[in-house]
Amino acid sequence: ASPAFAAWKEFKYDDLGVVKEFPTDPKVETGTYKTPVAGMATAHIFSVDEPDVKYKMTVVDLMDKAAEGASIMGECTFMAEDEGMPVANMTARVEPGAKAVYGRIQTTDLKDGSRSMTACFFTKGRLYKIQATVLPSNPDFPNSSEAIRFINSLSFNLQGEGGGGGG
Repeated sequence: ASPAFAAWKEFKYDDLGVVKEFPTDPKVETGTYKTPVAGMATAHIFSVDEPDVKYKMTVVDLMDKAAEGASIMGECTFMAEDEGMPVANMTARVEPGAKAVYGRIQTTDLKDGSRSMTACFFTKGRLYKIQATVLPSNPDFPNSSEAIRFINSLSFNLQGEGGGGGG
């Protein structure tokens, strides 16, 4: 497993206020995030599909809904659990001390037989949704050290109002 772990790279997205590790260069797309609470908003989607694990980070611009951040994060958590049978739901924290950003991590057994880990964070007007889906073909199924690494390898690079550092 060591050579596979060595291949992981850190990607810094200053405009989105986040630093994230992926096992290889992610596919980058722009899409739409639509839910009852969040409404419809632009989503920046970063994904890597490997044979046994699917990795995805979605960053949603919700600057006009910053006051509803707790509800939007709760909705993100609920939607992840609603995809199948919830296995675990726990508090998550990124960054130490006063810079801490709190969120939720939930693990769900999906209807297709795979297992999904989803982390939801809302800060500075953005929803950060991190997902790793472990397929039954994974030798470590239902858990995977790579999926756990993906969920936990997150750092916020927030500067000024609205986050993102501007560039």
